[in-house]
Amino acid sequence: MRRRELVGGVFFAAASLLLQSGAASPRCENTSRAMQASYTCIGFTSTQHFAEHVERPLLGPVTFVLTDCELPELPAFNDIAVHVLELSNVTVKSFASDDAIPVAGVEETLEKLVFRDRSSLPASWSSLSNLKRLKVLRFSNMAALQLTTDYNALAASLTVVEVVQSSIARIDQDWLARVTGLESLVIRDCNLKHFQRSMLPRPAPNLWNLDLVGNNLTSLPDDFGEDYPALKFLDLGSNSLTTKASLAPLLDIEAIELGGVHGFY
Repeated sequence: MRRRELVGGVFFAAASLLLQSGAASPRCENTSRAMQASYTCIGFTSTQHFAEHVERPLLGPVTFVLTDCELPELPAFNDIAVHVLELSNVTVKSFASDDAIPVAGVEETLEKLVFRDRSSLPASWSSLSNLKRLKVLRFSNMAALQLTTDYNALAASLTVVEVVQSSIARIDQDWLARVTGLESLVIRDCNLKHFQRSMLPRPAPNLWNLDLVGNNLTSLPDDFGEDYPALKFLDLGSNSLTTKASLAPLLDIEAIELGGVHGFY
């Protein structure tokens, strides 16, 4: 009986290792859908895997997704017209260096950059200032985000910033103050406790959407509703706000949503 159990245990362990090895093996898949070219690579642990598994050239615009990877650095995306770059559970060691260039080869094509599932972030956002066409920056399921003043160093093309289902460790009072092209800001289902008007441009000439749903806001600054000449949509639902005095300048905008604001009068 002991021998049979031992043999069975060894066989089960070997089978488990094979399954794990198969699941972790680096590979790429064409995940395109109608009208949207998409390419997903999984399990990369070396920059050499890009040369071995990524088809080239990939004619764009392409959504390039990296999932479950642990890399020393990201190689230059040569011969790939990356329009959207998404990193999902991706660790990049070189991101920790202040003088690193996190993403190369996409300076003239990249319009949307997504970090999700606790992926590594650049040590300084000024290192991404070379992304001259970047329009959308999105964070989803991230932990201890540092929303610092160096976001202002991103290219003037930036129009949309989204922080979703993430925890925020720090947010500077001038976080996006000089991103004058900002059109939409979403901080949804996070732990945001305080919002200062100084975080955004003043005036914010292009901001038409402000979504702060599902946070821990209990109050708004007195000047919260000032200097949003283009604002059309404001959503403060599912917070714990108890006063609307600072919203007075915004009550005539196209849509204002306060549903689920506890104790609001």
